Amino acid sequence: MSTNLSTKIYNFLINTEEDYITAGSVIYQAIEDEPWIEKNELKNIIEQAILFANNNITRGSSRYMILLEILPEQFKYPIVRLQEKILDSVRVSSLRAIGAVKTNEEKPLNSNQIADNIRKLKGKLNNKTTPLNQKLFSSLCEAWSKNLQKVKNSELTWKDPLANQIITDDSGLVRQLSPTLRYSFMELARQMTPVSLPSIIQRKCNEFVSTFNENPAVELPRRIMHNGVWKESEHRLAEVTNRILDTLQDAWNNPAFSPEFAGFQSEGTYVNNIVLPTIRATLKDLPLEKSTFVSSSEKQSSASADRRGEGRSGRRPDIMFIMKHGVKKYELLYTECSRLSCTPQKKKDDEVKLWRECNDGLYWVHKSCTPDRDQFGIVGVQIAGSTIRLNVLTRDLADIHRYYHIRDVEIPVQQSNSTIVTKFVETLMIMRNILLVNISLLCNAPLTRSNKVVEKSSTISSPIRENN
Repeated sequence: MSTNLSTKIYNFLINTEEDYITAGSVIYQAIEDEPWIEKNELKNIIEQAILFANNNITRGSSRYMILLEILPEQFKYPIVRLQEKILDSVRVSSLRAIGAVKTNEEKPLNSNQIADNIRKLKGKLNNKTTPLNQKLFSSLCEAWSKNLQKVKNSELTWKDPLANQIITDDSGLVRQLSPTLRYSFMELARQMTPVSLPSIIQRKCNEFVSTFNENPAVELPRRIMHNGVWKESEHRLAEVTNRILDTLQDAWNNPAFSPEFAGFQSEGTYVNNIVLPTIRATLKDLPLEKSTFVSSSEKQSSASADRRGEGRSGRRPDIMFIMKHGVKKYELLYTECSRLSCTPQKKKDDEVKLWRECNDGLYWVHKSCTPDRDQFGIVGVQIAGSTIRLNVLTRDLADIHRYYHIRDVEIPVQQSNSTIVTKFVETLMIMRNILLVNISLLCNAPLTRSNKVVEKSSTISSPIRENN
């Protein structure tokens, strides 16, 4: 069973607006990535995702009941199964036919194609009469005669490497070779692997492991403020710029993001290949590096969970930048992303979601300490199509929250002119500069007095989702 696919469907069930959750939309999540998935495998993956989702949703809530409608009524069977009529009402083949699912016009091999591939492979082996090929040829002939009936019964499928003229080193054909012939088969693999590892690599690995858990006295960054000045030297800024440009170079060389294909890429492809590498490149080597990390697994927000109350699940931003200070983890940056083809509704929904996450994050900080008002802020980054918007939520001297839209620029997903690239890099460098100040202010902030009544969050629960 595909773990990635199950996780994708689970996240869809947990995070998507309830009005959009239907049998058809759930099925689409699967076949968008694996258009030729077998029907029974699809059913099993959806069943498990729904069960896991309902285990993390308040029993009896509207979302919980929606997910139950996708499963058989009243759990009449010992194993919860999707009703046949669900898959019949929204057929996978019909979604392929109308182009809702991109298949690149490639269908799995049928039995005739498999038989033809085996004949061609036998011919190739028989053409070169080396001892190795002769043995593989005779073994293949023997195995083929035994498996011919399997092909007719569709038991040997396109998933078998041998059916695609590929002989793998762990296949039965290779395992039954004599030691000498197997050694000959593996010759190229041995040549691909250097005999020994340079000692410097081993030393570096040993040093990394031995020092990772050390807790030497770390000098906290000095308290710095926003004053319209870059906080790092030009040499350091140039290093960060080079890292960002390296990620752009990878994107520009990636045919998946060419004008022809970019619009078809999923949100996950966009995030993992462009957004996340760019953010990591920008935030690398910040102060207290061992105490900070970029989370990209849609980790639950502790700030959101705290606001919702004990036993409630928090929001799951696409990306967070988290800093551990003392015994608490602070969420200093939230990112919400769309696909490259972003709808106006998705853009609006993410905009609302982002400032709510920032508001939760700001209250979460002030529950533990009191960084300088009118200086410290939570960063919110929205990726809407090919646009990046940099936002910051601060608290002024009168304890009023202010939300600023700092920059709104184009992401140079494809080769662009220097003006677009420069504005994009500038936006990311401003983000880094803001976080530098935030880290310094947080490290030097006095702790909130234990006897002080902590102000409750001003974030209003959404009427659409219970306690959202």
